[in-house]
Amino acid sequence: MAPQPNRPRRLRDLRSVPVLPSLITLGNLYFGFLAMAKVTDVVREQGMSVDVIRNPEVLGHFEIAAFFLFLAMVFDALDGRVARMTNQTTAFGGQLDSLADVVTFGVAPAFCAKVLINLYEGNPDALLPPHPKVYYFCAAVYVLCAAMRLARFNVEAAAGEGDDHLEFRGLPTPGAAAVVAAVLAFWCSRKETNNVVTGWLFPPEIFDHVVVALPGLLVLLGLAMVSKLPYPHAFGLLVSRRAGSFPLLASLVLLIGLCTVEWQLGLLVCTLTYLLSGPVVGLYRLVRRGRVDPPDRDGEGVASSPSVDLTVPGRY
Repeated sequence: MAPQPNRPRRLRDLRSVPVLPSLITLGNLYFGFLAMAKVTDVVREQGMSVDVIRNPEVLGHFEIAAFFLFLAMVFDALDGRVARMTNQTTAFGGQLDSLADVVTFGVAPAFCAKVLINLYEGNPDALLPPHPKVYYFCAAVYVLCAAMRLARFNVEAAAGEGDDHLEFRGLPTPGAAAVVAAVLAFWCSRKETNNVVTGWLFPPEIFDHVVVALPGLLVLLGLAMVSKLPYPHAFGLLVSRRAGSFPLLASLVLLIGLCTVEWQLGLLVCTLTYLLSGPVVGLYRLVRRGRVDPPDRDGEGVASSPSVDLTVPGRY
C-alpha cells in the first residue's frame, strides 16, 4: 500500500477539533432529529386514522416539531460566526455543518411534511387524492435537491469563490426548511379560536388547502434550492450599509406586528415572501439587463461595460 505523507497532518487536524463551534453545529443536528422524533410520536400514539387531523395532541406535536426546526436554524446561524470569532474555522467544522444541514434542513422537513400528508391521504373530505407514490416522489425531490445544494456549495467554497454575505445563489437550505416549518405551524393554528386576522382573510378550509398544496410546494422548494436565483442573506442585508432602505424598514415593522398578533400567519408570510424574492429579483435583473443593453439597428447588441455578477454563494 502506498504511503500517505499527509496522513499525520490530517490526524493532527482531527486532534485539534474546535469544541464550541462543533457543539453548536451538533445542536443544529440534534433539534433536526427531535423534529422528526416528535412527528413520529404522532404515528406511535395516535396511528394514521383520519380522525387525528383535528386532535389537539397531534397539532401540538407538529407545532413542537416546527419550533425545533426554527430552533435548529438559530444554531446553524451561530456556529459559523462563533468559529470565526474564536478563530476556529476548520475543514472538520465545514464537513460537520454540511452533514448536519442535510439531516436538519433536508431530511427532517420532508419527513414531517410526508407524515402530515399521510394523515390527510385517507380523508375523503381533505381534497387530497390517494397517490402515495407521488407523495414519496415529492418528498424525495426535496431531500435530493437539498443534498445537491449543499454539495454545490462545498465545491464552490473549495474553488475559492468569494462570499460577501449579502446574497445566496439558489434558495438556502435553512430558507427552504423555514417555509415547510411555517406551513406546519400555520396548519397547527387551526386549534386557535382567537385568530382574527386568519379568520378574516381566509375561509376555514384554508388549513386543509395548505396541506393539499404541500406536495407541490416540496417540489418547488427543491427546484429553488438547486437554481441560481439570487436570494438575499437576511442577516447580512440588515447589517450592511447598503440596506438603508426605508421601505424595507417599514415592511419589517409590519411583519413584526403581524407576528405579534398571529405568529403562525406572520411566519408564513415572511417565509413565502422570502421564497418569492428570488424569482422576483432574478426577473427584475433580467429585464433591467435587457433595457441597459438594447440591440442596435442591425440587430446586434451595443458594446457596453461588462456587467458584474453580484450573485455569490452563501453559507448554509
